Amino acid sequence: MATLRDLGSEPFESVQADGGPVTAPDDRWVVLAGEAGPVGAIRPGTTLADGDRPPGVLVAAADMDLANALGSAAFEQFADVTALVLTEPDEDLAGGQRVAGVVSGLTLARVMLRGPVRGVFGLGGTVLPGPPAIPLIARSCGYLEAGITCGTPMSFRARPAVLPGCPNQRGLAAHQFDW
Repeated sequence: MATLRDLGSEPFESVQADGGPVTAPDDRWVVLAGEAGPVGAIRPGTTLADGDRPPGVLVAAADMDLANALGSAAFEQFADVTALVLTEPDEDLAGGQRVAGVVSGLTLARVMLRGPVRGVFGLGGTVLPGPPAIPLIARSCGYLEAGITCGTPMSFRARPAVLPGCPNQRGLAAHQFDW
């Protein structure tokens, strides 16, 4: 059974998402981590300026079955993929997750176009015990007020038909989450 981990990982480092400028070194990705987990990923050699909205990413367990991931709502609906951030349990955090890898958007797009192929990805393998893993779309709110982008991160299983109210971490006027 092929897993998301089998897609390989680009070199990466993780930093706390604090809204400040972030520059990724030329040779690795920078994963932005929020309170609830990864909220974005910066491509090698690029900068996220102070107050810019982090690019959205897919977030999924590294050991998730590839065929199940490709068939999930998050993978089917998320067209502007910057990266797939892989997670795994972190024994130092009670029930927490740590970043286990980053799959570039280009690699992920190729895999999504090709889809799972019987024999190559080993479909029909065993199912791991425990609750099923569900990939998430991690996005930051794009609401703009007086030149300030909200940037509050939220995670979704799929793009909601009706967007929820934004938790509004910057204290802007009350608003719906801006996809």
